[in-house]
Amino acid sequence: MIDAENCTKIKSGKCGICAKKCPTDAINYEDQDEIITEEVGAIIVSTGYRLYSIGKNETVDENSEHQKIAGYGEYGYGKYPDVIDALQFERLISASGPTNGEPKRPSDGKIPEKIVFIKCVGSRDNAKGISYCSKICCMYTAKHTMLYKHKVHHGEAHVFYMDIRSGGKKYDEFVRRAIEQDGAIYHRGRVSKITQEDGKLIVKGMDTLAGTPVTVEADMVVLATAMLPTENSDHLAQKLGVGYDEYGFLTESHPKLRPVETNSAGVLLCGACQAPKDIPEAVAQASAAAAKVMIMFSQPMLTRDPEIAKVDEPRCAACFACGKACPYNAIERLPINDRQGNVAKWTARVNPGLCMGCGTCVAVCPSKCVDLEGFTEQQVYAQIESLG
Repeated sequence: MIDAENCTKIKSGKCGICAKKCPTDAINYEDQDEIITEEVGAIIVSTGYRLYSIGKNETVDENSEHQKIAGYGEYGYGKYPDVIDALQFERLISASGPTNGEPKRPSDGKIPEKIVFIKCVGSRDNAKGISYCSKICCMYTAKHTMLYKHKVHHGEAHVFYMDIRSGGKKYDEFVRRAIEQDGAIYHRGRVSKITQEDGKLIVKGMDTLAGTPVTVEADMVVLATAMLPTENSDHLAQKLGVGYDEYGFLTESHPKLRPVETNSAGVLLCGACQAPKDIPEAVAQASAAAAKVMIMFSQPMLTRDPEIAKVDEPRCAACFACGKACPYNAIERLPINDRQGNVAKWTARVNPGLCMGCGTCVAVCPSKCVDLEGFTEQQVYAQIESLG
C-alpha cells in the first residue's frame, strides 16, 4: 500500500524507484479507489481490536460515541524511549524482529539487565481507563518474562499486577512455571510513577501483600495495555443492525445459547470485536461462525422463527413510522400497482428474513395495521377472555 500523501512520485512525478525494482510489476501509481457492490448471504464480523493509548487524551471521531481512551502519562510512555508497550516488546523479542530476537533497549541498544512488566495499564480502572478485564494480559506477560529469562539468564524480571487471572487449560500452571522455574518476581500492587535517573528507570510501586513500598531501578519497562474495540465499531454496528455495549464491543444474540450470532439474521461475530479474547477462544469462535454459515447455506430455504411481524398492506397509511423504529432494518418500502401497472399507493412490508419479532413496529404503528404473527390482537383478546 502506497502512502499517497508522502509518496514523491505521486506528489511531484519524480522518483518511482519502487516500480522499477518491483519484480512483478505490482506498482500502479494511477490506481484509484472504487466501490464494489456484492450480494452476500452472510457476514462474519471479525474487526479485531486496538490497544489502549498511553498518553494524552485525544478524540478519534467527533461523531463517534466512543473516543480514543488514553491516560497514564506518569509512566513516561513516549517520553522515555525504554518505556514500551507489550506489543512492541513482542516484536522486539521475535526472531524476525528488528534486533533478530535480542531484547535490546531502544535508547542505546544495550541488553537490559532488569525489566519491569506492569499489568492492567488501562484495564479495570474506572478513573483513567475502562472497567473490564482485558483477559490476555496475565498470560502474555508471563510468557514475556519467560522469554526474557531464556535470553538473558542473569537478568531480573519484575511484574506488578492487581490480580492474576489465568483461567484456561494449564494456564495457571504456566504462570506458576514463570514464577517458580524461571524466577519472575511478582509484586501485587500498582505502580504510581516512573522517573529516569542516570539512565535508569525508577519504578515506584507498592506490594500490598507485604504492605511495603517497592522501588525498582529498571533498564526497561513494558506496559501491558488494555484491549479496546476497533475505532468506529459503533458505526459498523449501526450499519449492520447489530447491538453494541457502552465500550463499542458488538453484542451477541445470547451469551450462552447463541454466542456467535447476532439479532440481525445472517450477521455473525468472531474474535475480539465481541469482547477481549485470547487466541484459542478466537479460533474456536471463528470455527463456530464458519460452521453456522455452512449450515445456513446447506439448506435450500432459510429457516426462521415463526413469530414475525406482518403488515396489513391495504390498511397501511404509508407513514413508515415502523421503518424508522425497526432496529433490524426489516421494514421495506414497496409500491402497490393498479391494474394498469401504475403505482396506486405505497406500503410497508416486513422482510421475514430480517425480522426478529421484537414487536416495536406493532407498538409504533398509528393505524394499527401491523401485527405479530402468533400474537395478534384477536389472539391476545381471546386468551384474556378465556381466562375470565
